[in-house]
Amino acid sequence: MRILSGVSAHCVIACALLPVAAPAQEVDILDGAPPTGIFVETDYDGNEGRAKCDWYASGSELLESLRAVSREIGDDCRINIRLRGILNREGAALFLALVAQMGNSELQPAAVILDSKGGDADAALAIARAIRGNDLFNRVPGGVATRIAAGNTAVCFSACIVIFAAGYRRSAEFNIYDDPDLPSRLGIHGPGQFDPSMRSYDTSQANREIMRIKQAFKNYFESVGVSPVLVDDMFAVPFNDIRLLSEADVRRYGL
Repeated sequence: MRILSGVSAHCVIACALLPVAAPAQEVDILDGAPPTGIFVETDYDGNEGRAKCDWYASGSELLESLRAVSREIGDDCRINIRLRGILNREGAALFLALVAQMGNSELQPAAVILDSKGGDADAALAIARAIRGNDLFNRVPGGVATRIAAGNTAVCFSACIVIFAAGYRRSAEFNIYDDPDLPSRLGIHGPGQFDPSMRSYDTSQANREIMRIKQAFKNYFESVGVSPVLVDDMFAVPFNDIRLLSEADVRRYGL
């Protein structure tokens, strides 16, 4: 999670999983990371038998040609929005711009599909608040759903949980391979603020930026009906570790 620090504009707060074999000097996970991958595609479940709704575009492509695309495919197609990779400010800015453009069309987002190990806290909050604050995501009956992408490698860790919680309907797989002890692919851990002078992450609970994020997370989760206990449990997990959530966890948090 990248946040401009009151001390240095180069400090970051990140919620992204570190490599298992981290070097002695850590690196800023978000430095040089590509923009969050944003893709818009057909919602096959909602457009059965409608050939004009069979399409796929990157978020940046659609942003540049949304009016032309809308004329070609019609405004009433149901779509899914995919978010993948590191969550960062560039990706959040693209998402907000795309939402603003889509708001002037009749496109109907049915699901936000996630595959991310985390990233910038403020970016994740900006995306999540856009989902909850824009009527675009209420065009499909019941509101937009959030779910993890198909495939065994897709996950929703750390800051990604913030966006997962934004769904009016949320879907996560449990009892995979009929084994009730296997957890979901939802994972949590605490944040860290990168200090470029020390080449390491500050994960101290006394860090003012970390405390700011903790309160922002609590306020946000409460606003979408998720227990703020999730934040306390999240911050109890070391930054370079991950705790996968069980079905009981998800139900207890209200996710």
